[in-house]
Amino acid sequence: MSLSPDMIHQIAQSFFTAEDNHQQIQPVASFYPDILVEEAYQVQAAVVSGWMERGYKIVGQKAAATSQAAQAKMHIQEPIYGHLFDFQQAAPGSTLSAEHFIQPFIECELAFVFNRAVSGPHLTPTDILAATDVVAAFDIVDFRTTEFQVGMPEALCYNVYTRHFVLGQQPADPAGLDLPNLKVTLAQNGAEVASATGAAIMGDPARSITWVANKLAEHGRSLEAGHFILTGAITRPQPIQPGDYFSAAFEALGPLAVSF
Repeated sequence: MSLSPDMIHQIAQSFFTAEDNHQQIQPVASFYPDILVEEAYQVQAAVVSGWMERGYKIVGQKAAATSQAAQAKMHIQEPIYGHLFDFQQAAPGSTLSAEHFIQPFIECELAFVFNRAVSGPHLTPTDILAATDVVAAFDIVDFRTTEFQVGMPEALCYNVYTRHFVLGQQPADPAGLDLPNLKVTLAQNGAEVASATGAAIMGDPARSITWVANKLAEHGRSLEAGHFILTGAITRPQPIQPGDYFSAAFEALGPLAVSF
C-alpha cells in the first residue's frame, strides 16, 4: 500500500511533535513497516516544507549511509541525503544546550562549500572539486524515536537526524588535498575517542558529494553558490552527555570544537 497524502502529513507532524515537545515518538517502521525509499523522501519533503513554513531557509545538504555497512543495516543499496537549515548552524567553539537533545551523537565530517551554482544529473567528482572549497565539519545528530535502531524510514523521513552542524573556518581547495588519506581525530573531554581517514566515505569524500548533487537533480533541485554538502560521517557517531567538550583535528583543515 502506497502512502496517501494524509499518511505523509501524519508522519511529518510526528516529527514536529518530537521537535516542539522534546520528546520521543514511535518509529515510522512500527506503523508503516513497508515504506519505500521514494515514499520516505516524500515525507522528508513534507518535513522540509514544514521548516520553511516556519521561516527557515535551506543552506545545504548532507549525505548519509555512505558505507556499505550502513547501507546493509538500512536495507538500501545507495546513500541517502537530507537538508540542512540556517537555524541548525552553530559557530565553532559554541556551547550548546544539552537539554534540547533527545539522543544526541556527534560525527566528524567534511563540508564542500560551492563557490558557484551547479546542477546534475551528470556531475563528476572532477566537477565537484572545481566548484568547491572544503572545510572541517561536525554533524550533531539527534535520534528522536523510542527503541532506536538504524533504519531507512526514520533516517529519510526525519531528514537524516541533524540537530546542529558546525563548519570550520579554514577553507582549502579540495583539488590540492589527498582526500582519501586526510586524517581526522576526535577527542572527548581531552581523550581521543575516534580516528579515521576520508576513505571511510565511499573511498573518497568527493564521491558522496557528487552522489548527493546528482540525486538532488532527480528530485528537481540544484545547488546554489554558498550552499554546501556534508560528506557523511568519517568517524563513528559518538554519544554526547551534558558537560562534554569535543575537539577534533582535521589534517590540513585545522581544529574544530564544541561543548554541551
